[in-house]
Amino acid sequence: MQGPGGCRREFPGNGHGRPASRFREPPWLALTDALLERLRGRMSLLQPHEERRQVVADTLERLYQETNGRFPALAAPAQREEFLQAFFSYDVIEGLLEDPTVEDIIINSTNPIFVHRADDGLMKTDRRFESAQALAVFVKKLLFFAGRSEVDPINDVELVEIPGRVNIIQSPFGPQITIARGKTQPFTILQLIDTGMLTNQLAAQLWMYVEGLGVRPANLIISGGPGAGKTTLLNALLSFIPWKDRVVIIEDTLELNTAFLENCSRLESCRRVKTPDLVKNSLRMRPERILVGEVRGVEARDLMTTMNLGKYCMGTLHASSARETILRLQNEPMHVPPVLVSLVDVFIILRKLNTEGRIRRVVSELVETSGMEQQMVLLSTVWSYDRARDEVVEGLPSSTYRDRLATESGQTALQIMEEASRRAEILRRMRESGRFPDIAAVTQFCQLYSDQPEEALRQLGASPKALHRR
Repeated sequence: MQGPGGCRREFPGNGHGRPASRFREPPWLALTDALLERLRGRMSLLQPHEERRQVVADTLERLYQETNGRFPALAAPAQREEFLQAFFSYDVIEGLLEDPTVEDIIINSTNPIFVHRADDGLMKTDRRFESAQALAVFVKKLLFFAGRSEVDPINDVELVEIPGRVNIIQSPFGPQITIARGKTQPFTILQLIDTGMLTNQLAAQLWMYVEGLGVRPANLIISGGPGAGKTTLLNALLSFIPWKDRVVIIEDTLELNTAFLENCSRLESCRRVKTPDLVKNSLRMRPERILVGEVRGVEARDLMTTMNLGKYCMGTLHASSARETILRLQNEPMHVPPVLVSLVDVFIILRKLNTEGRIRRVVSELVETSGMEQQMVLLSTVWSYDRARDEVVEGLPSSTYRDRLATESGQTALQIMEEASRRAEILRRMRESGRFPDIAAVTQFCQLYSDQPEEALRQLGASPKALHRR
């Protein structure tokens, strides 16, 4: 059903609402606020839950002793336990964070909370914070539990123990909060094929780019509008990185899930250490690959310079086409010279579609660079989305990168093409087998294939000869 402004409304009684807790009443909010102040600077994202809980319980005990009489109900152990459970909860949005269909949660001060669902788009919920005080305490909880000591005018932090990022802006109309809920299990490349974002053949081509036969991975930029799936695809492509390659990942806010990668360093920029500083410093960390979660400023030039030094780089950028991506890179604030832009081998452009009320993400363009002419980067479209056919179709064959890979691997162009076809068939069989339920399993297989292809095929139940015939 449509709500105001054309947004669909989520009515009460949908299984996500919870009754108001007495711990949201002013006296209890004051206690929570006082407790948070005592915890300032004592929390971090690296703390295990039990350690967090013990720190809070000890601090609560001391605070109770100092305020004995104001909260007599806390004298009972069961009541203290109930209070701790409420303290560690996400309050009115707890159920929304537990809902796997919710991608974003939007809190406009004490107004009704909105969510963006994967298939349905923006929806109005029956939830809201009951007072400005309750919302202020909630904001402090988000910040302090993420290891921050102060509430700034603009705040970007991570959720604790739940994948996701939070943007908080202090406004004259109250805090404006956007929570991008991450996935406990990120999408695998197989699942992205199932959604229609990719085909087996296109995914195999991306596998070739990222792995590079162990000799020449591609420098790759993923572009698209907000919510087009850039981070989701980048995370899935990490499965194709060989296990021996050391990876340094740089983000403004931690979004990627890298629990399945062993040789990976995670870096996060902040007020004192900016993204360009981290990109420059990453060269001292002996990386084979450098990933920047979102390229948006002067770090773009540093990233392209690292490509020129022989490092293989990947990242995301906001733009709606390959040519627009290049224009953004060449103009302020990035200001990358064309000769450095041409070091990017591949641009992948994603688009979010709304088809009959259903939200989908597709690869709208896959473009290779093919040199320069009069200070212009030449482009060759390899794959593109055909709206009339509603599918991603192959255009020109991958030639520039294929020839580079053939030269550096000692193979012929035909052998490179056959390997891409073989991997498309492997991906098809992986999907049909049902033996790769998560990104860890997909990564393990792809890394084994990179290292011992015959053993990987044996485990898949396929023979190299049978795949070659296809």
